[in-house]
Amino acid sequence: MAVLTLPNPDALTVRAKALVFEDPLSRALLERIQQIAPSDATALIVGETGTGKEIVARHLHELGPRRARPFVAVNCGALSETLMESELFGHERGAFTGAIATRPGWFESANGGTLFLDEIGDLPTGMQVKLLRVLQEREVVRVGGRTPIPIDLRLVAATNVHLEASVRAGKFREDLYYRLNVAMLSLPSLRERPGDILPLAHYFLDLYRHRLRAGEVVLVDAAKERLLAHSWPGNIRELENVIHCALLVCRDGRVVPDDLRVGGTPLRPARDSAPAQDRWNVLEDAVRALFDEETEGLHLRIEQIVMRTAYDHCHRNQLQTARLLGISRNVVRARLLESGDLRPAVRRETSVLADGPPASVPGQVADPRPAVRIGYQQFGLLWLLRACGGLERAISESGFALRWTEFSSGPELVEALRSDDLDLGVVGEAPPLVAQAAHTPLVYLAAEPPAPEAEAIIVPRDSTLTRVADLRGERVAVTHGSNAHYLLLRALDEAGVPVAAVDVVFSTPAEARRQFESGLVRAWVIWDPLLASIQHDTGARVLRDATGLASNHAFYVGSNGFTAKRPGLVDAFLTEVGKLGRTANDNPEAVVELLGDSVGISKPALLAALRRNRFGVKPFDAELTRSQQGVADLSLRARLIARPVSVADARWRRAPQGVALSSR
Repeated sequence: MAVLTLPNPDALTVRAKALVFEDPLSRALLERIQQIAPSDATALIVGETGTGKEIVARHLHELGPRRARPFVAVNCGALSETLMESELFGHERGAFTGAIATRPGWFESANGGTLFLDEIGDLPTGMQVKLLRVLQEREVVRVGGRTPIPIDLRLVAATNVHLEASVRAGKFREDLYYRLNVAMLSLPSLRERPGDILPLAHYFLDLYRHRLRAGEVVLVDAAKERLLAHSWPGNIRELENVIHCALLVCRDGRVVPDDLRVGGTPLRPARDSAPAQDRWNVLEDAVRALFDEETEGLHLRIEQIVMRTAYDHCHRNQLQTARLLGISRNVVRARLLESGDLRPAVRRETSVLADGPPASVPGQVADPRPAVRIGYQQFGLLWLLRACGGLERAISESGFALRWTEFSSGPELVEALRSDDLDLGVVGEAPPLVAQAAHTPLVYLAAEPPAPEAEAIIVPRDSTLTRVADLRGERVAVTHGSNAHYLLLRALDEAGVPVAAVDVVFSTPAEARRQFESGLVRAWVIWDPLLASIQHDTGARVLRDATGLASNHAFYVGSNGFTAKRPGLVDAFLTEVGKLGRTANDNPEAVVELLGDSVGISKPALLAALRRNRFGVKPFDAELTRSQQGVADLSLRARLIARPVSVADARWRRAPQGVALSSR
């Protein structure tokens, strides 16, 4: 059996790590690879997602005359349009905001070797023109520069879309297509070469058996039949994940059909494996099959699936989901509430900006006072403040009530601010920048001291990963748009690992913990107190914390309208937070006893988290503004935000009167 694996496992940029050439169709492909590899011709690899296009590209490099020179892989689909030119061609110092130093691009990094451009079909038209010129002139000009830099490399491109159709539709330049299509390699899908399914399954079974330190494991005949019956829309990558998961759940060293999370038919057509009309036809056939089964509540279930899938695709952003589906945000919110995919927010009529008292609820006595709506996350001063009840007394003296809402992450909290469902809250450094980029009317009020050791990239205690560079090709869980997301980007950049080289899995903290503990991800980027909790419970190791990469501030923010209309309430809010911060610093043991077992985190873990954090409230001054602007500029470069933002424009302009704020 001929098996093609990547020569350098640390250089993985996809999860599928091998190709097997057992099927006759695969053997013909292998002969074609061996024919064109010794040349220096530009190659175009075409195939569905998960068929192993990068493995083939690396094999071309290893068999070619440039094998001793660099192989650089770039995922064009992962590059934002605003920074794509800088990433590919480099930039000079001062070329744009955040360009603090001259930086060579991927073309220069691959000079003398091979540059692999994956998802070439995703290049915007403007970049296609610039790429064509580079290929013709064999030189690049950095952004902000004027001096051409000669390049000598072999270009290998890959796509999972039909470039010919894109050319006919005017989405891809014809001259660039012919420039790339000198030597084409067409990778057949796994369903087209069934002779490779079982050999690949045995290969991955042996690979993960050794990685998980399991004993002998066998596929029973019924399991083999189930693998052969599946159409594998996700190709090799899907097969690898199915086998990996089967090893985690199988018993007595036997993989049975129930251990394989596959079906007899694909769950959905493979992305871009057929023209758009064909995918509509598949969808129509699936709906007709459901009609034949006389499924109850079919319309509602289909609507929920569409809504939930769109919501996840948009990283749980309601406004983007509405734009994607072409409906109003109110409809999106209503459907998500109905299906249970969205937690009900505080009633809008309880806002302090409302003209009258909140509406009464049948069977309950309505509180006639207007309410201050505060959002918090588990841990942090607001979490403690809610448990202590001190803020209720201070706010009540001003004639207001409090409405608390807990959020699992900062991105969810700033989304509530944008929806006008909150007045005040606390978040990390990254979420408010995402909100600013989305034109959310928020202001920075104050900040807690930096806590770089309170967030980290962690791995299991017995993991073979020892440094950030080892994350190449591995699955890493993180919450999208959070401080942890920013830390991951900074840590990868420090280690010289492209983001595209890591399989980043965006998850809520609760889901990420489940994935981490079950082995579905190899690393997790998380913050206190969950960081302290997982360390205490499992002995998880810190691969890299934020020291030297990110300050990890917590910022108190508010909606523009609320802070402008109720500055006195903001003063009272910050005063109470500052008082509690001093108590938490001076006597963390008392805080732990106060909270008891009500928070779902063991007392030793909670105490450890409290001791490595300092609490307090510091005004959002010019120094903090500069610091946060630096984070904003780096976030733009790292594509965490889509457009430049000005932190100074979101700074609260009213100076609190008679409020004692301290940094401790």
